[in-house]
Amino acid sequence: MKKNLLFVDDEIRLLRALSLSFRKKGYQITIAANGQEARKRIQENNVDIVFLDLNLPDANGLDLLDEFSSLYPEKVFIIMTAYGDVESAVSAMKAGAFDYIVKPAKLDEIELIINKAYNFIGMKRENMHLKERLKHLEVGKGFISTSVEMKQIYHMIERVSTTDATILLHGESGTGKSMIARMVHDLSERKLGSFIAVNCAAIPEHLLESELFGYEKGAFTGATASRAGKFEAAQNGTIFLDEIGEVPLSLQAKLLQVVQEKSFMRLGSNQLKQVDVRIITATNRNLKQMVQEGKFREDLYYRLNIVDLHVPGLRERKDDIPYLIEEFLEKHRSKMKRNYQVSSQLMKILIGYEWPGNVRELQNAVERAVVLCNGEDLSIQDFPREIQESMQSQPIPTLVPDKSKTLPEQLEEIERQIIIHAIEENHGQISSAARELGVSRQRLLYKMNKYLEH
Repeated sequence: MKKNLLFVDDEIRLLRALSLSFRKKGYQITIAANGQEARKRIQENNVDIVFLDLNLPDANGLDLLDEFSSLYPEKVFIIMTAYGDVESAVSAMKAGAFDYIVKPAKLDEIELIINKAYNFIGMKRENMHLKERLKHLEVGKGFISTSVEMKQIYHMIERVSTTDATILLHGESGTGKSMIARMVHDLSERKLGSFIAVNCAAIPEHLLESELFGYEKGAFTGATASRAGKFEAAQNGTIFLDEIGEVPLSLQAKLLQVVQEKSFMRLGSNQLKQVDVRIITATNRNLKQMVQEGKFREDLYYRLNIVDLHVPGLRERKDDIPYLIEEFLEKHRSKMKRNYQVSSQLMKILIGYEWPGNVRELQNAVERAVVLCNGEDLSIQDFPREIQESMQSQPIPTLVPDKSKTLPEQLEEIERQIIIHAIEENHGQISSAARELGVSRQRLLYKMNKYLEH
């Protein structure tokens, strides 16, 4: 079965050259010189891949891409653009294009992209299977979510995991960017390869280059033997560069080369090494602002930002907090063989907290509470001090004075209502209510006898 390609470009000489060259290679070729012809050709011919120029005499390439992507979701679109319009090509990829080439391009470069595109077409058959696996991973890896924002991220993960496009994850620390990177790897055809994670902020600047690219014997004092770097270790797999904004400018040029050409040199070597890796990066900094300030290379930024995913903070999806707490508790229940519980009153406090450390802070807080819990019912005293103190900033019901009662009588009535509420929230469990109120069980029983006997 022949592979069918459609080239859309207003440069007639280029169309003829491409048509002649790829027909000799055994491809079925269709050409179009403008948008109107492209609409007709794509409808009449069963093409697999469409090479689409961004600047056509009668149409905007981005508009055509949007139109064709909706009408022909089974086809793959590759953008062709002039050198000075790379930013538009990146925008096109975000709009659904598979890849882009900068004109003039060599035939072997074009054919390499074609082969990658056909591999992608073949993998589309696995989409239903990947959807089921993704659902399983959402539950099994701490990514339970009811929020629209997170579900959109899951759908994007499903779409991009079968490609080799670079991904930039941005969001606050603790939101789960590393888990998303791992999820992309596990759903990709590279899942049998290595997943190598590198925290660029945790490695001293003078050691980062050798850590990423390796070094040869004698490259520096103490280099008694050659050593491979993280990129070589990730061969045929995925490399995840966390805190990419911390990479110094002096190293960004070499990083651009490996992102763009998939090649690099070890420290102290003149030999070019090729590597086949999927690159995912993450940052909690504003890289676009860093580009404007001259602290991050613009060309590297656009290469890393082919697919960008913003991971929202936990305070932006508070409806997920009860589900996450339940998941974390379930792991401790299985491990400790104890049925840990959180009352509805305590849950309201935890939902009201801002969680500046996001999901990571929540997970650590639950683990701390389980360790400090005397029984099986967690109390606010089991959680970190800052969460306990947050109670003071949460809304307090307005009290309306009852002028028919004395101050001691009104205070007793307030205390009575608080005790009743705590007992109801803890389903009649006196020990749990006492811990929540910060009093001993004996003290609470005394108060109950005093206030609830009539």
